[in-house]
Amino acid sequence: MKKKILLIICSIVMTAAMTACSSKKEEVSITSEPGVLKVGIVDGKDRYAHKDEGNPAGIEADIAEIVAEDTDYELRFFMVDSEQALFSGMMSGKYDLGFGRITDTDKRIGALEISDSYGKGGLFLVTPRYNYMDCLTTMQMGTIGVSEQAEGIKDEVDGIESSVTEVYTVAAEAGEDIKSGKIAAALVSEREAVQVINDKLQAQELVNTPKERYVALLPKGSTLKQWVNNAITEYKFNSNEEK
Repeated sequence: MKKKILLIICSIVMTAAMTACSSKKEEVSITSEPGVLKVGIVDGKDRYAHKDEGNPAGIEADIAEIVAEDTDYELRFFMVDSEQALFSGMMSGKYDLGFGRITDTDKRIGALEISDSYGKGGLFLVTPRYNYMDCLTTMQMGTIGVSEQAEGIKDEVDGIESSVTEVYTVAAEAGEDIKSGKIAAALVSEREAVQVINDKLQAQELVNTPKERYVALLPKGSTLKQWVNNAITEYKFNSNEEK
């Protein structure tokens, strides 16, 4: 009888220990460093991400702050200069969460997890300065460059079926080809448009443009995803309340 009671007690202790380990494992898996939320953000110098007195600010930083508050984690920002740097940091495990106005159609997402959409933006057409063409249906000839970010929704653009297209990995290279006359114009994302325009190039949002959906990046299977989606919902709700 004593032996049977001892076995029951051992079983209870082992079950409790396994439950505790399981709970601890789930808690640790939220971020790579327990109690710390490391967030990579592309400095777009726009309303989504910019620096305010040296500190990250904008919509993406606001969402990250809500996640940190809800999880009671210490927040650490890492501002990067390019989307490629963000993707590299996510793939290497340097960041637990990444923002860069990445579209849900971006082929570089690969094995990464994505959040719900936290914002939308249209496609922009880059043309030579003072060429105020804001749609493709008025084009008679010429090749249209398409950035990798714009490729996912380019088929929804009116007039694209009558154009010859060429995909560009780097939007700036499309800009150089516009200036040299190799291509007539280029379809790019909003953030790429900001980066490409200069004294010889301009960008206009396309008429009746399809919308890009911006998402945050997370490691595959990250349990942080539910917190990020909750934060996005909370941010959208508060933003609508303020309007």
